[in-house]
This record gives sequence, C-alpha cells and structure tokens, in this order.
Amino acid sequence: MEYLSILLALFLVAFLVQYKNRLTIYHSNLERFCVMINIFVLGVIWDYFAIYRQHWIFPGNGLVGLRIHGLPIEEFLFFLIIPYVVLVMYKFYDKKLKRRIINLC
Repeated sequence: MEYLSILLALFLVAFLVQYKNRLTIYHSNLERFCVMINIFVLGVIWDYFAIYRQHWIFPGNGLVGLRIHGLPIEEFLFFLIIPYVVLVMYKFYDKKLKRRIINLC
C-alpha cells in the first residue's frame, strides 16, 4: 500500500502543478496516448526481463497484493505516473527559467 500511496501522491502533486501553471504537456491526445503507451510497454517488458534475470524482486511488503502475471499493479502504474511527473517537472522548470531569463534582459 505504501508504494501505491507514494505514486498517487506524486501524481496529485504533478497534476496540481500542471493545472495551476497551465502547462501544456502534450500537443494532442494522440501524442499523449503514443508517448504513454510506448513508455508503458517498454517499461513492462524491462520489468519482466529484470525479474526473469533475477535483477530485482517485488516482495509483498508495501504492496497492495494485486498482481498481473507476477508483476504488482503498482509497477504498471509506475510506468504511467512517473513519466507524467517527469514531463510536468520539465515543463514547469522550463517555463520558470524562460520567464527568469526574459526578466533579466
């Protein structure tokens, strides 16, 4: 449950930052879908490969317990939420830095 709580908190913060600062992350819904699906598919493949190679495991501590083919549901959400959080942070800082540079000139 801990992992899911952290993911949801990050999503909420990113969503509020995007809404409050009127950030445009994607140009269209098609672009949003393509970016998210690519990251999601590659991330899930990477996770299954890493589990197969025993690079990491997902013990039950801190997890909800729902698994899809051995992978916790939180890990699927990770590949949807974290890229969104990173893009919001990038757009936020890009906008703020541009505004500062303009104000310096």
